Order: sequence, then structure tokens, then C-alpha cells
Amino acid sequence: MIPGPGTWLIFGIIGIPVYAILLGWFIGSPRDTRTIGLGLTYLVGLTIALWAGMFVLQVLIDLVFF
Repeated sequence: MIPGPGTWLIFGIIGIPVYAILLGWFIGSPRDTRTIGLGLTYLVGLTIALWAGMFVLQVLIDLVFF
């Protein structure tokens, strides 16, 4: 199954600055592992919260309108 254009847009084009930040954290010097872990945890937590919120909203819209 091929993902829709929204998936490519979100993870490809809009995600480029995020990927650059992650590469900078791991490749750049000097490295501070505590800051890397904190930033990565924040980024993953924010992503999970956004996806979970969108999923709940999709389920509610599906129940109300269909």
C-alpha cells in the first residue's frame, strides 16, 4: 500500500528541519547526551500527542457524521 500525499508531505518536506536538528544533535560537536535525550524525548512525546489527538478526533468525526 502506497501512503497518501499527506504522509509524504508531513514526513518528507515538513520533517526536513526536524531531521536536520536530529542530525546536528548526534553528529555535531560538542555533544551533550543529556540535552540530546531531553530534546529527543520532547520531540517524540509531542509527535505522539499530536497523532493521538488526531486519531481521537477522527474517531469522533466518524461516529458523529457517518
